[in-house]
Amino acid sequence: MKKCIYIFGLSLCYCAAYSQDSTEIKFSEEQDTLVQQRFIDRYENVFMTKVPTRHMFKLSLNFVPNSLFAVDNNALQTTSYGLGYEYKISPSFSVGTDILINGAWGSSIGFAGALDGNIYGRWYYDMRHRINKGINVNNFTGTYVAIVAGKRWGKLEVDYQFSTIGIEFGLQRRFLNNGRIEFAIGASYQQYSKGHYPVQLGYGVHNAADFVIASRTSMGLAFGDWKRNKNVKICEVLRCDENVHQQWKLLWPKLYLSSQFIQSTLGLAFERKFGSSPISVNAQVLTDYMRIASRGPAPYPKIVSNDVQVWPSLQLRYYLDQKQAMRNGKGGQNLSGLYIGPHSDFVFYQSETIYGVGRPKRHLGLGVAAGFQQTLLRKAYVDLSLSASHNLLHTPPDVKPLLASFRAGFGITL
Repeated sequence: MKKCIYIFGLSLCYCAAYSQDSTEIKFSEEQDTLVQQRFIDRYENVFMTKVPTRHMFKLSLNFVPNSLFAVDNNALQTTSYGLGYEYKISPSFSVGTDILINGAWGSSIGFAGALDGNIYGRWYYDMRHRINKGINVNNFTGTYVAIVAGKRWGKLEVDYQFSTIGIEFGLQRRFLNNGRIEFAIGASYQQYSKGHYPVQLGYGVHNAADFVIASRTSMGLAFGDWKRNKNVKICEVLRCDENVHQQWKLLWPKLYLSSQFIQSTLGLAFERKFGSSPISVNAQVLTDYMRIASRGPAPYPKIVSNDVQVWPSLQLRYYLDQKQAMRNGKGGQNLSGLYIGPHSDFVFYQSETIYGVGRPKRHLGLGVAAGFQQTLLRKAYVDLSLSASHNLLHTPPDVKPLLASFRAGFGITL
């Protein structure tokens, strides 16, 4: 009996030992959906794709090509201030109107600029599909095709009127509670009320109409009937907590193309910080091109003239509020905020048009610049700058040696 008990005990020990040695530990990986869900939530919270909207009032800055003046214009002529309203009549269709004004006050000539009034109907052609897939609701965030009709009034150098009707393809996004951004390009037929093409006044050419292709960028504030989100994470848009030590910046192109007038603007910049300091160096180059091709009544020959301007500049920027923002936990070491610093530039200007009369063809300047730059939505930026420089080269007595420029730039980071 004792022998049996002994054998049974040994068997239990053997089985326990064997079971312990043969225990298999398996590892498996399951995909974590938390990151993907957070990305979706972030997209919805930033662009408000799940917030229904039928009414929207707009206050905006509009960056448009320079179709009115000489190639050396600054943002006073190419940036318009806008007020608009858009109403959704169905998930896919909306109607709206806007009023745009640009220009500036002169010391002796008063106001010089232009006033635009437009009405439009938009078809958000993918809206129903996005709603059915559950990634959108009835609002103004989407891609559209529009019919646009408008009228322009001008004063002084642009003392003319024209009416226009055309088609436009665009993309509109609303972000956070009151942000809005829009890109568009359109083709239109323009009928000039005074029977002449405005930029050809100095050539004595009369042309009552033209076909035009032009770009448009608009950004600003939006107000409407949506419920405000009280937990807005503004740093999802402004990238205020990220460390950015350098970036390439591409100015969003401006284009105006017609049978008799072509104007385009393009810019590229590179900015880099000095270590962890709030100081950076910004190098950029802006290029402008204007072409006028005019034909007067027979037997006058066709006249073709060109203006080209290349404007490189170098700035040393000191971001005034960066250290304070970092101490308050509201910012990082990046390239955003108010800045000021020394400024140098060189302007090469070649003109074949009447607009180049009395203007220096070279400018080597040294001065100061101030402005505000902000990165948006990871790949976009806005840069509002004011600069002034004194020409170090010899200038005629009737030419002012000081060159001042205000620019409202919008583009993407590369």
